[in-house]
Amino acid sequence: MASTHIRHVLIIDDRGDALAAYLSARRTELVCRVRTATTVADGDSRWADAVVGFATPISCEGSSVRWVHSTGAGVDALLGPRRWPDGITLTRTTGALGDRMAEYCVGHALAVCQRVLPFHRDQRVGRWAPVEPITMRGTTAVIIGTGSVGSAIAGQFKALGCTTIGISRSGRTAPSFDQLYPVDRLSSRVQGARWLVLAAPLTPLTRGLVDATVLGRCRDTVVINVARGGLLDTTALLDALHAGTVTGAVLDVFDTEPLPSDSPLWHTDGVVVTPHVAGVTHVEEAGEAFLDALAHVESGRRPPSAVDPTRGY
Repeated sequence: MASTHIRHVLIIDDRGDALAAYLSARRTELVCRVRTATTVADGDSRWADAVVGFATPISCEGSSVRWVHSTGAGVDALLGPRRWPDGITLTRTTGALGDRMAEYCVGHALAVCQRVLPFHRDQRVGRWAPVEPITMRGTTAVIIGTGSVGSAIAGQFKALGCTTIGISRSGRTAPSFDQLYPVDRLSSRVQGARWLVLAAPLTPLTRGLVDATVLGRCRDTVVINVARGGLLDTTALLDALHAGTVTGAVLDVFDTEPLPSDSPLWHTDGVVVTPHVAGVTHVEEAGEAFLDALAHVESGRRPPSAVDPTRGY
């Protein structure tokens, strides 16, 4: 790729002031303009060389923008339904997201095994009901997505004695997995899985991937979604919970966020709802990822964090 001079940086983020201060302190020649989704204007895209944010409520077509950097690991909110413009580089932030998301997944899995919520309910009503907890050791975790996040999750489950099965587009080798399969083997692999973890990017190929067919093959499975709500068919999940093929769900992401107050997920037994907190990007992580990619962009090298817009990751 050709070298690109970057000076004007448009930051569209609620934490934009902090991110602008972080970047300006390290690259004093950068001129940062902070906007939010509601204050950004058409003229901003004609001013900017680069855009930083989780979603871009402006069109980069016909703009001066040559590079867009996502403050998150996923870029689906940036890509949207439009074709990505030619000549604009797209990069993303990973940082320590994988480690934090892995702890989230394992923490909730341990809570299930140790019956944390049932014992808490018993305590609130003064009920003494001894039921022996179970262990994670010897159980199987099927993890959809074998990139940096999925591999980190697999590493934590493996450390607790779980068999880890990875599902990806290619089925190629990835760290911390005992077995790997292409996505067309997902339905056959979920049988016997105690944990089904969603950690893949949302793309046209993964939207609705975990559907009634997949969930119908589960047996005593707990679904954990830290990826995107669009990967999971919510209606099919509710049906599987009622049928008992899925016995629990830990959901951090949803089709609509915040989760609407009338969603049945709030009140369904076995479902734990958290407000998209499994992998929050820190300002320092987004800033460092931007500056690292900036060095590559300016020298005409493809950043390691670059995304293929046609694939979505």
